Amino acid sequence: MQYIFRFKDSISIILLYSLLVKSDEIANFVKPTTLPKYFAVDVDGTFFVHDPTTFKKNIDAFKLLKEKNITPFFCTGTDRPSNKNLLGDSFFNETGYDGTPGIYANGALVYGNNGTLVKMEKFSEAFLEKFKDHMTNNGLNSRTIYTTEDKLFVIEKIADDVLNYLKLIKYIEPTQITFDELKTKNVVTIVFNSDNFQMEGATENTDYTITYPNKGVAQITPPGCNKKSALKALLDHLKSNAHECAYIGDGVNDIPGFELCDLSFAVGNAKDEVKQKAKWVLDLNYDQGAFEKVVKLLVEDQQ
Repeated sequence: MQYIFRFKDSISIILLYSLLVKSDEIANFVKPTTLPKYFAVDVDGTFFVHDPTTFKKNIDAFKLLKEKNITPFFCTGTDRPSNKNLLGDSFFNETGYDGTPGIYANGALVYGNNGTLVKMEKFSEAFLEKFKDHMTNNGLNSRTIYTTEDKLFVIEKIADDVLNYLKLIKYIEPTQITFDELKTKNVVTIVFNSDNFQMEGATENTDYTITYPNKGVAQITPPGCNKKSALKALLDHLKSNAHECAYIGDGVNDIPGFELCDLSFAVGNAKDEVKQKAKWVLDLNYDQGAFEKVVKLLVEDQQ
């Protein structure tokens, strides 16, 4: 249920309407006859948990998928080095997973087994020029981070509060370079402060794709680049398809993945618009064991 408030001539009109939601509650979950071969896992707000006890359970669940011949892999908006920094070496050592196969930077980077680069979408030099001019005119260069396949960059000294925030969320520290140097790099995604990004001479979905992962934070990738297109590229590379892949996530950037995969799960802390696109909705938040619960529902009683 949702309420819409509209004010006209000092009169408040409340309209109540029902949303058509295709999602089912996890209490009604029926295990598929054939288990998926792959499991795409969002990280922030889904898999990673600050509480070490809960996170250890998620790690064990990740390992359990592998034991049951289901290949879990990350499908995240984060760059690969920052994702590794967040999870820590112990996770990768314990699970034997090196981050590949995997999807990073909201689908701009797709890796197959053993680190094979399957797909990389990057911004053109012309777009970078236009974007840099826009950010310069708006005084936002110190709050703008450019991501390549292996590093983060800024073209002005990064603002202290931005740097502190990056440290808080365990991102790697950006390196300051000149814009001419930046143009020689493979810039796959750009993160900056905005709630409603608009740039003269550039159009959303034609020149860039945009998501807002947090309040006041925008992330753009090249046009047509999202988790759905990345998943399709990876599954094609693995000689698989969406019928053989499950997906779990919490954010708006996970919706394209939900649309592709037959079996999809939204954690309990996901926004309503995200839950409406998932096949199943968890009754637990990400930090309450949602990932572990999904894994056990899928593989319990499996030999």
